[in-house]
Order: sequence, then C-alpha cells, then structure tokens
Amino acid sequence: MSKAVYSIGLGPGDHELITVKAIKVLEISDVVVVPQSDRLGRSVAKEIIQHYIDESKVMMYYFPMTNDKDDLKKRYTELAGEIYDLLEAGKSVAYVTIGDSTVYSTANYITEKLNAIGVDVIQVPGISTVSAASAKLGLPACVKGEHFGVYEMPEDADKAVELIKRHPTTYFLKVHKKLNVLIDAVKSAEPESAHLVSRVGLDGEASYDILNAPPKENEAYLSIAMIKRRD
Repeated sequence: MSKAVYSIGLGPGDHELITVKAIKVLEISDVVVVPQSDRLGRSVAKEIIQHYIDESKVMMYYFPMTNDKDDLKKRYTELAGEIYDLLEAGKSVAYVTIGDSTVYSTANYITEKLNAIGVDVIQVPGISTVSAASAKLGLPACVKGEHFGVYEMPEDADKAVELIKRHPTTYFLKVHKKLNVLIDAVKSAEPESAHLVSRVGLDGEASYDILNAPPKENEAYLSIAMIKRRD
C-alpha cells in the first residue's frame, strides 16, 4: 500500500472558516507540519490549528521569504524527506497552508516533492481568498454566462490593464509591493468597480474602494484586489 499524507487548506485566516473534514484530518494526524516564513514571527496557520489540536502535534518548518529558487527547492526536498521518514516510522502526517492548498500555495511544491519519492497526497480543499474577498465585498465572482480570472499582480500596469479587460471579474493576488502598479492600471482601465481587501479573515480586515480612496502601501499587506470591468 502506498504511503499517503494530507495537504490541508485552512481557509483565509478565520479559524471558523475551516472545513469539518479538515478538522477531522487534523484530529487523526500524529504530526501536523506548519510552514513558517519568519523564524521568530507569528504563524497564522499555527494559530488556526491550535483551536483544534494540541500543540504537541505541531511541527514548524521554516521557509525563508526569498526569491532564491535553489534555496527553496532544497528546503522543499528536505521537508519531503522528513515527512517520508515520519511515515516510515508509522506516523500519520498532514501539512497545512492558509487559503486553498492548490492556489498559489507552498503546499503545491511540497506535494510535487512528495510525489517524486512515492508518497501520495490527499488534498483537503480550503476556502480561498478569492471566495473570502468576494463574500466580504458582497460581490459575485461571476454569474451565469460569465468567467473570472485570478492572477499574481503583474509588474507592468499595461499587462494588468490587459487582464482586467479580459474578464468580467479579475482578481490580483500578491499586490502589496506592486500597489502602485494596481492603482495605475485601475486608472487606465476605468472599470466599473475596483476594491482591495486586506487581511481577509484576520484581525484588522479592511476593504478599500480603489476608484475613490486608494489604500496606502502599508494597508495593502496580505491583500487581494477584485476588479469588475465596465461593459
């Protein structure tokens, strides 16, 4: 029988926005791996799961905030090896991520490395920031006959305008350091509406009307933009 672990999406940050299935898997897991981007910093994922399991099950694993692909690849490979060793020792293992485990998630890379060494990964989906932001704003992602696009915020405003005009609704993630690009693109595209939601599902959650009162850069941390084009 092949070895298997669970990859769990924890939702946008509110510990009540986690699925019943995710809670059940956390409860039956011997070890729950939690990614951490700051050796000393806060882990939202850890705060969520501590509502449901004892801290003794938690295994923190540090992933530095870096664009060094070789360094990250090395750490993904190392973590996959550690998980494999836990499985060999008879432990049941899950690893968790904020949002959905298949959308712009570190979990995707861990899954790839585990698959490469013969470990099956069972996905437990979570509420994505796309759904959470739409709910916060009270706006539909799409209605019958429509479509929407989800993108990492481009470096170039012209590219962002192109994407905004491609779909009735466009979402941009990883906006923070490229907020000025988003604001320039919105001015150029002249959409029907443009909002930024920051810290969705967390303390300090806020939304901003980019057309009328664009946020400052420090207000765009952990944010997602939702833009409705003008038809």
